[in-house]
Amino acid sequence: MEDFMAASLPSLQRFARLNSNSDKTEVSEVVAAVIEDLRVTVKNTVDPSAARRSITDLLDFLNSLKSTVHPGRVELAQSISQKMIPELYQKDEPAEYDNYEYLRAEYLLVNHISNKIADNLSLIRGEISAHPGFRKGRREFPVHPLCIYANLYASGIRDLITKLITQRFRNKKIQTTIYEPLTRDVIGVGKNHETFFEDNVIYIDEQVTKLLDWGIAAEQSMAAKKIESSDPSNSSDKDFTPEELLVQEVRDKLKVHSEINEYFLPQTAGFILIKQLYTLNKGRFLHAAKEIQNATKYGNDHSQTVLQIDQIVNETEELEFDIIALSAHAVGDEQSLLSYKALQDICIGSARTREAMLEARPLIAAELGRQPIHMAKLIIAETQKKVGNIQKINEMLENFREMIRRLNQKRFEPEITTCASMMLSYKSLKPIVKWLQNEGAEEGTFFLRAQQVQVNLKKKWNMV
Repeated sequence: MEDFMAASLPSLQRFARLNSNSDKTEVSEVVAAVIEDLRVTVKNTVDPSAARRSITDLLDFLNSLKSTVHPGRVELAQSISQKMIPELYQKDEPAEYDNYEYLRAEYLLVNHISNKIADNLSLIRGEISAHPGFRKGRREFPVHPLCIYANLYASGIRDLITKLITQRFRNKKIQTTIYEPLTRDVIGVGKNHETFFEDNVIYIDEQVTKLLDWGIAAEQSMAAKKIESSDPSNSSDKDFTPEELLVQEVRDKLKVHSEINEYFLPQTAGFILIKQLYTLNKGRFLHAAKEIQNATKYGNDHSQTVLQIDQIVNETEELEFDIIALSAHAVGDEQSLLSYKALQDICIGSARTREAMLEARPLIAAELGRQPIHMAKLIIAETQKKVGNIQKINEMLENFREMIRRLNQKRFEPEITTCASMMLSYKSLKPIVKWLQNEGAEEGTFFLRAQQVQVNLKKKWNMV
C-alpha cells in the first residue's frame, strides 16, 4: 500500500494485513475504521481538492489489487464510493444567488445539449420507432443496468454539462456568439429558441465538441500523471491543474449519481463516451444495428454471424461500435438479439491481449466483466439477511453460474478473482470460493457447491 496513506491512517495498515483467514466481522470492522478515519481526515482538511485527490489515490490503489484475493478490497471501494465521495461534495453547492447576466440563455444552451444526448440515449435503448428492435422485446438483466441502458443516466450527464458550461462557457467568445444573440433576438422578443439552435447547429456543435475534447484531454493528462507517479524512479508529485480537478469533480459527481440511481458507470465511461453520445451519427447507428440483428437472425451459424459483424467493426469507431453492439444485444426480438457469446467473441477478437482488448472494446469488456461481480454483491447481501429466501439464493447462484460459464476465464481472470475475493470472508459462501479458486469454475462441481451453500444458509437461518 502507498506509504503516505498507511502512515497517515493507521486503519489502512490493519486493512493491508487482512488475508484469506480474516473473518467477515474483522473485515467489516477494519473497513468501518478506514471510513471513519477518512471522514476525520476530510473534516480537518482545509483543502477539499487535496482530500478528493487522496480519496482518488486510495481508490486507484484498491483497483490495482484486481488480480489479488483481498477480502476487504471490494467492500472498502464500495464504501468509499457510496459514503465518502458524496460527502466530499456536500458543501460545494453555491449558497449565493447566481446573477449571471445571460443566465436564461445559458440555461437554454444546457437544455439543448442535454436533450440531444438524452434523445440519442433513447434511440440506443430502442425507445424510438426508427430502431430495428422497437417494441419487439428487451433483454432482461438480473443486475443493475449499464449506464446507456438506464433512463436516469441522462440526468446525471445533464448535471455534468451544467457544471462545465457555467465554468467554461462564461467567456467573451460564447457571450458574443451565442448568449447575446439568443437573448436579444429570441428570448427578448418571445421567439422559439429551438429555431435559434437549428439555425446555428454547426457552430454550437463545434463549440460543444471542443468542450468535450478539452475534457478528454484533461482525463488523459491525469491518467498519464498517475502512471508517472506510480513509477518509483519518478519523483513527480502528480499535481493536477485546476482544469483537471474540475474534470475529476464532475466525473466523481456522475459516479455518485450512478450509485444513488443504481446503474453501472464503468471507469471508461468518461468524456469520450459523452462526446460519442452527443455526436452520434443516427443514420450509421441504425444501419449498423439493423445489420447486426439481421446477421444474428438469419446467419447460418455463429462463426458466420461473427464474421459478418466484423465487417461492421471495420466501418465504425471503437466506442461507436460498442454502443451499437450493446444496443443490438439488449433491444429486439429473441431471435435477433446479439448473443452473449457473439458479444464476447467480438470483444476478445478485437485484440491479442487483455490490455489491448480493454482499450479496443472498453464498454463491452466492462459490461461483460462486471456482471458476475454485481451478482456476487446481490448474493452476499441476501446471505446477510437475518432470514433469507433459499429459493431466491438458488436463482441468484444459477445466474452467477451462467455469468461465470460464459466468461472467457483467461481474459476475464481478474473479474473472476474479484468475485472470489468478495465472498472470501463469508463462511456460508466458502464453497463457491472453492469452486472459483480451486476447481476452475467447472460446471460439474458447481451444483455440489451450491448445495453446500444451501446447507450452510439453512443452518444459519435455523431452517433445519
